[in-house]
Amino acid sequence: MNTLRLIPLLLTLASPLAALAQDAEQGTYPADPHDMSGVWMNDNTLDETLRRLGLKRLAPGVTLPPTGLAPPPGPEVLTPEYKAIFERRRAAQAQLAEGVESCEWVGMPNVMTYPYPFEILHTEGRVTLIFEVDSQVRRIFLDRAEHLPFDELDPTYNGDSIGHWEGDTLVVDTTGFHAHTELWNGLPHSEQLHIVERFNWLDADTIRVDFVLNDPLALTRPIERTVVYSRRSDWRIREYSCLENNRDSPDEAGQRVGGLVNQVPE
Repeated sequence: MNTLRLIPLLLTLASPLAALAQDAEQGTYPADPHDMSGVWMNDNTLDETLRRLGLKRLAPGVTLPPTGLAPPPGPEVLTPEYKAIFERRRAAQAQLAEGVESCEWVGMPNVMTYPYPFEILHTEGRVTLIFEVDSQVRRIFLDRAEHLPFDELDPTYNGDSIGHWEGDTLVVDTTGFHAHTELWNGLPHSEQLHIVERFNWLDADTIRVDFVLNDPLALTRPIERTVVYSRRSDWRIREYSCLENNRDSPDEAGQRVGGLVNQVPE
């Protein structure tokens, strides 16, 4: 994507229906809007923003620009119980050395905003998302109108997703999460987390996904966020394993396995 693409993208976000009609007339609307096959990349990451502007992170005099992705809310949206959980987790994390990172999957919704590409595959009754990060997989079932019964629902990182088409919009409803993961900004959630996504076309190679997160136990109000992705026809998904050569996992003293960052006082 070059810099010139930012202008039509902003206009599309401001007036999506008019832009889509114009795209259809110009032939830039997808021939089959129910087929999102291909490799997609989050356009809102810092690196993608710098690339569009022809900048590099470490170049002299470069000021990091805003990414265009609205920042998620902080702990003010949490209920008192989950705000206390948030504070306990932050206190525990503060004991770890700088740079320490575990290899636990991030799960939903963070996997959708990570700075790694994912591939969408369409098969009969199903849409599958294969992520480069940790080789995670999301399966969206189009042939089920309801979620699995409670006694069959195994709580997972990415939940149980069912989807349907509303015109050219793919609507995805996901429940069945375990509470090991965090929302954006490190916010905790309960197993009652419920996520609705709406996948909309902006042009033949750009989609916008609108997220709405609800959790009656953890959140005092819904969290809404929008992310834009572009199709990268010349990209492929590579193998990624966090555990391979991981030097950032913490040892019993909270230090990096690959070497001390903060010296532990004796």
